[in-house]
Amino acid sequence: MIAQIIQIGHLHPLVVHLPIGILLLGFILEIVYRKKPSEASNEIILMVLLIGAFSAVISLGTGWLLGEDGGYDETLLFRHRWLAVAFTVLAIGLYLLKKATNALALKLYLPVYVIVLILIGITGHYGGSMTHGEDYLFTDTRIKKVVIEDVDKAQVYTDIVQPIFDTKCVGCHNPSKIKGGLLMDTKENLLAGGDSGNILDSVSGNEASLFMQRLHLPLEDEDHMPPKGKVQPTAEELALLAWWMENDHCFDCVAGTLNKTEEMGVILQGLEEDRSPRALMAKNLKPVPKDWIAQLNNSDISTYPLAEGNPLLQVSLNGRQDVRQSDFKALKKYAKHIVELNLGNSNFNDTLSKSLSSFKNLTKLQLQNAPITDNTIENLKGLQHLESLNLYGDSISDKALNVLGSLKNLKNIYLWQTNITEEALKQYALDHPNIAVQGQIDSEIFRATKLEPPTIVADRDFFKDSLQVELDYVFDDASIYYTLDGSEPDSTSIKYTTPITLTQSAEVKAVTYAPGWNLSEVTASSYKKIAFDINAITLNKQPNDRYKGHGAKTLFDQKRGTINFVDGNWIGYESTHFTATIQLYAEGLISSVAVGALSSPEKWIFYPTGFTVWVSNNGVDFRMVKRQKVGTEKINTLTRFRFFDVDIPPTQAKYVKVQVKSQLKNPSWHPNPGGNSWLFVDEIVLN
Repeated sequence: MIAQIIQIGHLHPLVVHLPIGILLLGFILEIVYRKKPSEASNEIILMVLLIGAFSAVISLGTGWLLGEDGGYDETLLFRHRWLAVAFTVLAIGLYLLKKATNALALKLYLPVYVIVLILIGITGHYGGSMTHGEDYLFTDTRIKKVVIEDVDKAQVYTDIVQPIFDTKCVGCHNPSKIKGGLLMDTKENLLAGGDSGNILDSVSGNEASLFMQRLHLPLEDEDHMPPKGKVQPTAEELALLAWWMENDHCFDCVAGTLNKTEEMGVILQGLEEDRSPRALMAKNLKPVPKDWIAQLNNSDISTYPLAEGNPLLQVSLNGRQDVRQSDFKALKKYAKHIVELNLGNSNFNDTLSKSLSSFKNLTKLQLQNAPITDNTIENLKGLQHLESLNLYGDSISDKALNVLGSLKNLKNIYLWQTNITEEALKQYALDHPNIAVQGQIDSEIFRATKLEPPTIVADRDFFKDSLQVELDYVFDDASIYYTLDGSEPDSTSIKYTTPITLTQSAEVKAVTYAPGWNLSEVTASSYKKIAFDINAITLNKQPNDRYKGHGAKTLFDQKRGTINFVDGNWIGYESTHFTATIQLYAEGLISSVAVGALSSPEKWIFYPTGFTVWVSNNGVDFRMVKRQKVGTEKINTLTRFRFFDVDIPPTQAKYVKVQVKSQLKNPSWHPNPGGNSWLFVDEIVLN
């Protein structure tokens, strides 16, 4: 019975503001009616004061019962209660003074009203201090967000767990409101426990801790943490807390040292916040108009966003021999958005280089094989966000290194085949150990570091008879090894000595190696032999308007897409399968179908999950010849593209119908599980 009575105290937050507002209204009316008297003014003010006094009594009663619930600072509670009593008594007295007609009552009325208003402020201050903290009014109490740039280096308790406590638990377990005798604002207070002991310890006869039990109680249960009505932890936060508890609720451990499942790995990755210059720029900029981008592309200025929805742009005038001032003037309107600019192999020169000062947010600049000198390098001084600079083959001298040394964020620079002396370049590399210098330097400087992968060069991605592929690398004493069968190359694979001649479809994989160096990363490129020319392709449904490429023609234009899914060489479908019907110029013996697809889970793009192939000689009567399942992707965050080969029994046909199956929904391990996933395809090849 007593518990039910105390429960009435929970109405206090609902009624506490009534007497405050009503008595303030009464004071305003008192001032107004003294200046402009009215016959009914006295009765109106008496009514207001009566309601104010009555609501003060209700507020006092519910507040007193709420205090019995416990968990509040005793000193603050004592002061708040008795000031509330004084306020309530004076509120009743105020009504009685207004109703009285003797001279003393009239004289005391206004001074008492002023005291009542003062008590409202003081009493409210102590009440607020109990629930929000004593310094709430004059201190920034917003929870300081912990920024995690590398989750593997994050302190599990300090950087991951305590921020969850701060947002979901400390509101009821802080020095001003100690619910259940438990404080959760610091490690020491958490370990001290509360009325039920240490909440991190396992419960007798149960492996789960009291803390985890309370978190997973039904929301209606009065012991559920946090209580009903408070913001509840997300599924990811609950998983993080469980993971921490499974690792002995360690307080000094680092995330990268603890065991974790694949799902937990994804959740932890989601905590990382990109604080790179590009990420910070993207937060402060709005996407540029699509018609402006289209206008530039129509003017032979290749311009694309870095990714869908990203306001940052990459611009290329690579290979153009007619670059002029007007091109930079056209780009200047949204210069802040441009972070990559490729002017390589163009007529870009010292005169045009003065225009670069407008593009202060550039992080990557390519000036390889351009007719520039040290004068252009002088104009790079203002590009302090620059991280990558390619000056390969340019006529620059040792003098340029002084300016290049002032670019504080530079990480990669390419200086091969310039006029910079070997001694100067060697000294520059030693003076700037954080910059990866690619140039004609004695390899002893970089001994035992990892080599860059080779460059794979071919004049096209598709061929009919044969194709010549070259592998290139800048260091003469490094060897290149490659494979053509899809296996990973190493120093025991085929050594590259002369250009490779392909007569069949192949995936070329290559690495560079030199004695005393670490093997480079693998670089790969796929080349497809085409046995049949496609006359036309029809689609059973059109791709999404945002990713329609050149329509069905995109699938047989022999142009591969890139990892940039908005490059115009992909067609995209949202949460649906699609079917392409391919018509050849003439019947042929078909034995395989290859479909090029893209995967970028962070962009909600996934590889196909399967294919179904039908063939026909007349375009009307089709028969199914193959159904192939691929399955769904395992947990990953990579952006990549590849061909999927579907072998069919050799069949004479003029028409081929291919259904490409989508995953439809994001998998459970995705940051947005169940959201609509995307399917992107760039080419279909028949052999």
